[in-house]
Amino acid sequence: MVALSLNTEAIQHLQRVWVDLVSLADWTAVISALAGISAAVFILIQLRHMDKHRDLEVSLKLFDWAETDRLHKAFRWVEDRFQFENYELYKAQSADDYETSDFPYEVAAFFEEVGFLIDKKFIEIDVIADRLNTHITSNWKKLEPWIMALRKEKGDKNFGMHFQRLYEKTVAYMQKPS
Repeated sequence: MVALSLNTEAIQHLQRVWVDLVSLADWTAVISALAGISAAVFILIQLRHMDKHRDLEVSLKLFDWAETDRLHKAFRWVEDRFQFENYELYKAQSADDYETSDFPYEVAAFFEEVGFLIDKKFIEIDVIADRLNTHITSNWKKLEPWIMALRKEKGDKNFGMHFQRLYEKTVAYMQKPS
C-alpha cells in the first residue's frame, strides 16, 4: 500500500509538472503570437509612413517643376490666350508661332505626367487635387478640344489619356463630402 501511495504521489507530481510545462508552452505560444502581431502592425505603420513620405517627395518635385519659368509661362499662355477652333487652323497658326506650337504640349505633358503617377499609384489623388484642382479642371477644359482633335488626327486614342483620367478623378474627388 505504501508503494501504491508513493506511485500515486509521483504520478500526481508528474501531472503537476506536465501541466506547468503545458502552461509554459501555451504562454510561450501566446507571447510569440503577440510579438508577431506587434511586428506586423509596426511594419504596416512603417509602410504607410513610407507611402506618405513618397507622396510628399513626388508632389514637391511636381510642384517644383510646375514653378519653372518655362512651364509657368506655358500655363499662363494657355489660360489667357489659347483658343482652339479646329486642327487645320491650329496647324497653320503653330507653324509660325512658337507659343502656339509648344505651350499646349508642355501643359498637357505636365498634367499627363501627374495623371500617370496617380494611375500607377505612385501618388494619391488627394495630394494633387487639394493643391491643383482648379488648374487641372481649367486646363483640361481649355485643352480638351485640342487633345481630342490630336487623337483623331494622329490616330492615337491614348494621347492625353492620363490627363483626362486626372481630370475625371479630380472632379470625383472634389465632389466627395469632406
